[in-house]
Amino acid sequence: MTAQYEKEARQEDPRTYDLLITHLYNKNAHRALLMCVPVLLMGIVELLDHSKDVFGIAGTVIMMLSAAVFMWLFGKASFSRDTNVSLLRTLLYSFWGIFTTSVAVIAVSRTISGAFPYCALAYIVLMLIFPIMNIFEGLAVTAVILLSSLIYGLNTKQGFVFYMLVLLISVAYLWVSSIVRCCYANIWLGERRLDMTEERCRLISQKDSLTGLLNKAGLSAKFAEFDERFGGDKTISVILIDIDNFRAFNHMYGYDKSDECLYRVCNCIKIVAKPYTDLVSRFGGDDFVLVFENMNDIEVVKLAEQLRQSVETMAQTFGNGIVTVSIGVSGSAKLAGKQTYSDLLNEADNMLMVAKNGGKNCIGFKGQAFLHESRRPVV
Repeated sequence: MTAQYEKEARQEDPRTYDLLITHLYNKNAHRALLMCVPVLLMGIVELLDHSKDVFGIAGTVIMMLSAAVFMWLFGKASFSRDTNVSLLRTLLYSFWGIFTTSVAVIAVSRTISGAFPYCALAYIVLMLIFPIMNIFEGLAVTAVILLSSLIYGLNTKQGFVFYMLVLLISVAYLWVSSIVRCCYANIWLGERRLDMTEERCRLISQKDSLTGLLNKAGLSAKFAEFDERFGGDKTISVILIDIDNFRAFNHMYGYDKSDECLYRVCNCIKIVAKPYTDLVSRFGGDDFVLVFENMNDIEVVKLAEQLRQSVETMAQTFGNGIVTVSIGVSGSAKLAGKQTYSDLLNEADNMLMVAKNGGKNCIGFKGQAFLHESRRPVV
């Protein structure tokens, strides 16, 4: 059951399958750490009961020493930041193997002496409660149960009912362990798919459907991320771009042409801004916001002029002229003290108004409108 289930998961999404296996080994390592405690207690009980049995004492000492050593190893490996799956797999198989061998030695020793191997029952309980095993690992445990029971049955001349009971317990163990692993895998995969869906929905909610740029919510989220990562260590500049007379363009050409115009302006902005920033947002209907890190005022104003010229060169027809943009530029500032992104946005917005009042198709900065000599008149 688990083999088929994991095979399907691997074919569906190999990356998720690898993460699932890592999660299960981590889970097994934590559970093995807890399992070492009852194993040590079981060893103490066996030592008291095997005071005159050399084989029993040897098996018990090996079991206790391995539990103590692996408790330290599991604690070190399972709580490290970088999960080493190969190391965890080796540790787990070594621990289960040594524990199984020790119990087998103790069980055979008890059987030879004519006593009932209670440790075998404890082994079944512990291996059922703690490890999360796949079908092949479960078969290995079942084989130990069957072998120990066969030795005990032959030595004590048990009847058919005993062997059928052992077989039933083995099959039940295999079935239950497979169900437990499937449940863990299903829960983890379900939670991961839910997280991935939520993340996709969050990303979609932060993107503008027409241009593919960040929307206002996405820009706010990026601002918050910047604050968390850099605090006041980064120098930030903001450029606010507005398409001139876009409402008139919308009335003249209709929604489809307006969307096409927005898309073309967006492409111009992305092409020019790409070498400098990936933080470009459609802030409103025809407004675009760009955020730059560690650029001085001269560099930002030059870049703003490149953006203006790029849209002008696009030569999108608008009545008797072309589509143009006005740009507001905030001064470069470190986000320290009372200076916030909102302050920079407000400054850029104020400079945009300066550009609009200065004749449009120009740049507003430090309270002045900068009109380039190649600037074309606005419709």
